[in-house]
Amino acid sequence: MANGKSTFSVLSLVISAATLILILYFIFTIPGGNRVDDYKIEKNLAGELTDNNLYKAAIEEYNKIAADRDLDSRMRANINYLMAKLYFENLNDYENAAAHYVMARSLDPQGSFFDEAGKNLIFCLERMGRLVDAKRELDKTVNIDSIYTANKGGTMVAKIGGVPVFLSEIEKEIQSLPPEMQKQYLGKQGKQAFLNQYIGLELMYRAAIREGLQSNPDIIKKEKEIERQLLIEKYATEKVMPTADIDSTDVRNFYIANKKERYGDKSFDEIKTQVLFDYQQGKAQKAFSDYVSKLAAVEKVQIFEENIKY
Repeated sequence: MANGKSTFSVLSLVISAATLILILYFIFTIPGGNRVDDYKIEKNLAGELTDNNLYKAAIEEYNKIAADRDLDSRMRANINYLMAKLYFENLNDYENAAAHYVMARSLDPQGSFFDEAGKNLIFCLERMGRLVDAKRELDKTVNIDSIYTANKGGTMVAKIGGVPVFLSEIEKEIQSLPPEMQKQYLGKQGKQAFLNQYIGLELMYRAAIREGLQSNPDIIKKEKEIERQLLIEKYATEKVMPTADIDSTDVRNFYIANKKERYGDKSFDEIKTQVLFDYQQGKAQKAFSDYVSKLAAVEKVQIFEENIKY
């Protein structure tokens, strides 16, 4: 009986030990287990090294994580993407950047970084002089063409990658030029010359997009300035100018009132066009001033002239 109890106790101990081993095995070896928490220290350290411009040391920390063969594919893809960004943005090492972008995209085709990694990969290949490979990657990219010229229909006169260029686009661009410049591009030869210029500019635009220059602070600032100016002009045209009381029959009275100061001995008929322009400009300025005064009252504008120093 004693032997039976002893045997039972030993058996229970063995089972408990085996259970503990299995639990530890599942925690530390199953892919996708607790890996994010396991490497929290290394990832934080890599981030701090990056913040301090110690990019190679940061890559070493990421490599320690990537060396774990049991790492799940999504995390491995993310680590490769982070290393690719360091090589690409901070070290200008385009070969290593390209390699890690390829690995990241292959490991996680659904990753949020996929499109950005693709554009940067194309740029890396171009910088390495591997234009054929860059072209192949560009042809495989789907989303990149959505920000380029859209299909307009009609007669196709060229193709940039998979994006067609239509004759109607070229003719529309030519017609937007000043009349004297349009004369240079009339006829088949002229349109061909313009098409070549158009393609050259489009290629540079596409290259700039792939390089991410649309996010350049100077570009963003300029875009905002242009947008602001266009909005002001649109508002003035639609809201302010209709309030200007333009009366063509009052032009002669304007001439008489300003003859001595502005026009001297010149007769009305001699300078009628100039008088009309001055009259309309004066009316527009008054309308602008009156409208701005109304807006200033609504916005409760205050001007502290005493603080303007000479």
